[in-house]
Amino acid sequence: MAVPAAALRTPDAVDACTLLDAVQAAMHASRLEWLFFRELRVGTGRRSSDSQRLDAFALNSLPHTGMKRVCYEVKISRGDFLNEVKHPLKRRIGLRYSNEFYFVTPPGLVGTSEVPAECGVIEAGRATASEWKTLIKRHAGYFHFDPETFAFCMITVPAPWRDTPGPTWQLTAAMLRNQRRELEEKPPAPVSQRRFSFD
Repeated sequence: MAVPAAALRTPDAVDACTLLDAVQAAMHASRLEWLFFRELRVGTGRRSSDSQRLDAFALNSLPHTGMKRVCYEVKISRGDFLNEVKHPLKRRIGLRYSNEFYFVTPPGLVGTSEVPAECGVIEAGRATASEWKTLIKRHAGYFHFDPETFAFCMITVPAPWRDTPGPTWQLTAAMLRNQRRELEEKPPAPVSQRRFSFD
C-alpha cells in the first residue's frame, strides 16, 4: 500500500523533468565525476520500442568507483508504476546495463513492500521548508534539499548492487550521440576571461 501524501502539496507541478533535475543535482552534480544522460536510447537504430529507452542513466567516470552505473525509471502515476511491476521485461535493458536500478517517484506514490527486490526507490520533487520537515520524518537514509529551488531527493528504498557486464558498443554509441545532441541544443557558456594589466 502506498504511503499517503495528502499533506504534501508541492509548489510546482511534478513532472519527469522536475524529478530528474532533483536527482541529478543531489546525486550526480559533479560533472568531473558523473556523466548523466536523459532519454537515452539503447542503440543507434531507428526501431521504435519503449524497451529500448532509459529515462536516465548515470555513469561514474572514476576507475576507483568501478565505473558505477545507475539507471533511473521515472513513474509519475501509481497506475504507471503498477503496470511496470506487472511487466518486468520492460526494465530488463536498464537492469542489464546498471549496477543499481531506481524508480523515481513523487513522495508517497509507492509503498516499500511493493518494490521489486532488484530495484530501489527515490522520492523527489519540490517542497516548501515545512513540507520538507514532514518528509524527512519518514526516512532515515540519504536525503537532499535545496532551499533555493525547493528541490528535494531522498532514497526511500536503497537499490541492491548488482555486478553486471560493461556497456556494449551500441550503448556507448548511444551515450555519445546523446551527449552530442545535448551540446548542440545547449552549448556550454563561453569561458570568461580576464585581461591582466602589467602596470
